[in-house]
Amino acid sequence: MSRDACRHATGLLILQPTPFCNISCDYCYLPHRNDRRVMPIDTVRAAVDFVLREDLNAPDMTVVWHAGEPLVVAADWYREAFRVVDQMSPAVGRLPHAIQTNGMLITEEWCDLFLEFGVRIGVSLDGPASLHDARRKTRSGAPTHARVMRGIDMLQKRNVPFHVICVVGAASLPRAGELIDFFRLSGVTDVGFNIEEIEQSGGRSTLQRAGCERAFRGFLAEAVAAACEATPPVVIREQQELMACLEHPAFGRMSGNSQNAPFGIITVSVAGELFTFSPELAGLTHRDYDTFAIGRLPDATLDAILAGEPFRRMWTDIEAGIRQCRGSCDYFDLCLGGAPVNKLFENGFFASGETMFCRLAHKAVSDVVLADLERRLKAPVPAKELMTSDFKVI
Repeated sequence: MSRDACRHATGLLILQPTPFCNISCDYCYLPHRNDRRVMPIDTVRAAVDFVLREDLNAPDMTVVWHAGEPLVVAADWYREAFRVVDQMSPAVGRLPHAIQTNGMLITEEWCDLFLEFGVRIGVSLDGPASLHDARRKTRSGAPTHARVMRGIDMLQKRNVPFHVICVVGAASLPRAGELIDFFRLSGVTDVGFNIEEIEQSGGRSTLQRAGCERAFRGFLAEAVAAACEATPPVVIREQQELMACLEHPAFGRMSGNSQNAPFGIITVSVAGELFTFSPELAGLTHRDYDTFAIGRLPDATLDAILAGEPFRRMWTDIEAGIRQCRGSCDYFDLCLGGAPVNKLFENGFFASGETMFCRLAHKAVSDVVLADLERRLKAPVPAKELMTSDFKVI
């Protein structure tokens, strides 16, 4: 791997303001969510400096604040951190920021910050209370749904744009229509469905049960149809991303995705450790790898990382896995070699192919979305839509 091959590769710079999380979700894989450390501002400065100094930043790079629960860190800390990022990056323009939150701590003060800096907000919400509260609880086991909905209500009242990420497990599969209806009635118009993944040694997912793959396809087909018919329509991230992939000018000629391309994503831990490839690797352990960290700020350099054993070993194995996918999978141009973290913790090796995550998040999604597109293209156009005021056919 040469320096030139890494230039302008980084689309996401993920910074971990704190590993601590104020709730305890059943499916959470984070190993250090009791750690209350806060990232020093000097580490924020060093992270941005590293990416810009080494010429890694893509033209559309976003700074993402993600890890435990970002909003347990004070709003004033972010205001200082955002200003440092702005000061560090005048030549590339103001870098956009995004925060993924469980939504429970959103206040007027947070909304002021989001609006001041144009922060993109993602809220974790698994649907109605009966689904959400079954998996997403406080540390004492109490429900969290009502507090999340208060946070969403605050965002809506302040006109702060946001999207929702909904984790789909086995219990969600028979309730697609109910989920879309809940989001519509709640004023949520942009939803991403994250499947309940396996992202740690010995991890389990409720979607490993017999029949779940077929049920997931049915879930997604119902969700896509219901979202399209909703007023206003509910945008489903997976549908939008697949269409964007098909419309990409380089479709059919791309060799990897952001999770398996070196430095496509850079993650920085609260302690300044650097990670690349799947961001979930930050902080995890595996019997075959001493560490997934490829360096530590502020002293890390690209040359040292590329020559170092952690990066070289991971990249050798991940690249072998990409080749395996390319040679064996008809969906390669849609998935581009899969996610290393899923390969490692489902199959036991980076140098491997298909996973449950692939079958659901890529193959099932592709089949369902393309079938829906084909159905809509074949559907007759109502007569009233064939006429306009100047008699042109549309």
